[in-house]
Amino acid sequence: MKKKRIILIIALLIFVGCVAFLSRENKERSLLPFVGGELLVSSKEGYNSVEIYKQENMLIINVESEAAFFDATQFTVETQGDISPEDIEIIWKTLGGGTEKTEDNDLIIAEIKISENGELIFDRKVNFAKKAFEAIEDLMQRQNDIR
Repeated sequence: MKKKRIILIIALLIFVGCVAFLSRENKERSLLPFVGGELLVSSKEGYNSVEIYKQENMLIINVESEAAFFDATQFTVETQGDISPEDIEIIWKTLGGGTEKTEDNDLIIAEIKISENGELIFDRKVNFAKKAFEAIEDLMQRQNDIR
């Protein structure tokens, strides 16, 4: 049991070190195909950002991070009428679902909600650290398989 705790602590320390290193070394980049349109909403938390653009009857949602373990993502949402910034809500959350950043818990999940005529037409959560956690789980599974 103590070995598993030690391995978990080491893996978490390696993860934190990698995040810090990659964040400093990572250069500005945009891998998303869409550039342009009217910017409706922009929200940034730490190294992560969400930008929502309007183009005719379409919203383009660009989700990016300066961290190397997150691939830029893009969503599109068709609209019928006029969408304003008041119709868009971006809620930053911790892994536990809290909305307050603490020393031990960063805001790494963006919940994006878009309403049209009072009806919710888009609701998606983006976990910016998902790939990093998957890598740690894979490493821990490999450690268990070796035994």
